[in-house]
Amino acid sequence: MTMIETETISCPACNTQQETTVYQTINAMENSELVQKLIKGEINLFKCVECGHEAQIESPLLFNDYRIGLKIQFYPEHVLKEKPEAVCNDYLAMLKQLEKLRKDFSPFMPGLEKQDGLMVVFSMAEMVNQVRFRNKLFEVENSIKEG
Repeated sequence: MTMIETETISCPACNTQQETTVYQTINAMENSELVQKLIKGEINLFKCVECGHEAQIESPLLFNDYRIGLKIQFYPEHVLKEKPEAVCNDYLAMLKQLEKLRKDFSPFMPGLEKQDGLMVVFSMAEMVNQVRFRNKLFEVENSIKEG
């Protein structure tokens, strides 16, 4: 499920506060347009209405695409430095949740059984690269199967 929150953020350049959409979870199977927005760097991007300043919002983001077998969690690097135990506990809880999901829903969700696990990255660039790579890999594997 895609989860979105609205947060009040102060512009780092001019201190103007504004409501901003922040994605916490993206489910690629629900909305393929969000995948393209992620790849273009348009997800969790702050754009100040006053001065035009743009900045990436440093907030954790979970990406799911069971079709290609990818579940990837982004944590901003500062979160790992400030709260390493919380990051580890969150990761372990997500692994437990993923295992339960596999057990309960594999018969009903094609691709869930081939889920590799939960990948963790500490930069949005790495998340985007993994999404690009796994999408292309899925296309190549399918073209070989159809071959």
